Amino acid sequence: MIKRLIFDVDGTLITGVNFIDSVKKTLDKLRIYSEDNVKLFIKGIKTYEQLYNNYNIKSYTKHFEQVLSNKLPENFVFIFWEELKNAIPPRNDKLISTISELSQKYELVLLTNYFAISQLNRLNNMGIGKFFKECYGEHCIKPNKKVYLDACGGNKVEECIMIGDDLYLDIKRAGEERLSTIFVNTKSVETNSSMGIVVDSVEDISEELILEIEQKEIIANI
Repeated sequence: MIKRLIFDVDGTLITGVNFIDSVKKTLDKLRIYSEDNVKLFIKGIKTYEQLYNNYNIKSYTKHFEQVLSNKLPENFVFIFWEELKNAIPPRNDKLISTISELSQKYELVLLTNYFAISQLNRLNNMGIGKFFKECYGEHCIKPNKKVYLDACGGNKVEECIMIGDDLYLDIKRAGEERLSTIFVNTKSVETNSSMGIVVDSVEDISEELILEIEQKEIIANI
């Protein structure tokens, strides 16, 4: 029986946004705004995980000091988080309704490679943060085996489903740890049967779909 749904955030729950405006406003507040620094900052977001296996303020600040070739204030991360709160799509009542309904049947948690506070701030602004009980991925990031197992909480892996938009981090790696998965195809990539259950958006996930996954697991284990 499925007890817990584990959601990725960016590209899964939060779609159709980028961080450019948040980066520009952050750099402006730091008085180091330039188009070149915007490009360097965006690149730095992508390269952080190549160098570090967790998210902590000291490492994050050091990384961006090196990326931008500038000394940053101690509150740099908090300035950026304040701007990131607005990096969300327009209000989506269907998404709110879907998450609310799923939370009445299952435990909902997050598994996202970033700072938990920042991600929850964004989800709170979308009206869905309150439905998630835990947020994993700050202290140990995907694709580390430990973080998938941690995200299961006290549940067995077969009682959890990983839901995300990244074919490697959210689907393949989670599957290798024996979690069932739902691929949220927000980028409209070409799909095939090896990807398992595929939906176009989180709004397409329902209790009926979860029950379908449970039935497939039961048949597979007979």
